[in-house]
Amino acid sequence: MIFLKKILVTTDLSPYSLAAVEYAASFGTLYASRLYFLLVIDKKEGHHMREAHLHFSTEKEAEKALEEFAEKNLPPELRMHLVVRTGTPPEGILQFAEEEGIDMIVMATHGHTGFRHMLMGNVTEKVVRHSHVPVLTVKPRPIRENLIKDEDVERELHLR
Repeated sequence: MIFLKKILVTTDLSPYSLAAVEYAASFGTLYASRLYFLLVIDKKEGHHMREAHLHFSTEKEAEKALEEFAEKNLPPELRMHLVVRTGTPPEGILQFAEEEGIDMIVMATHGHTGFRHMLMGNVTEKVVRHSHVPVLTVKPRPIRENLIKDEDVERELHLR
């Protein structure tokens, strides 16, 4: 029998990352798991989000931003341990999972495909490839509802 005592949810403070919370909360309820909400910031460059253009100089700034994000977006009855770590996101996630004895990682995918995916890299893909524990990937609803179409591919590749 599988027991999920500790579940890790990753975030980059984007709305897309919240897609993973619902799944983690459901598993957490089912298994009475301890839930962790992890933000990894790059100490060398500071953390930044393309959409919101947020930059953190210190872990304290990132912790405050994570607390505000959680307060604004997570249901109050959902008790998650908020954690900020420094390092590259894939390595920080994998290191935290190993150190804390995480039983499952839940991550939202951003839905990048094709060249954009290859050029920008993909945190989720790297975690899935190197994790020693199961990783559940969740595609956010807006991405699920707007599946890629032939026209999108042709436009991305400049074929039209």
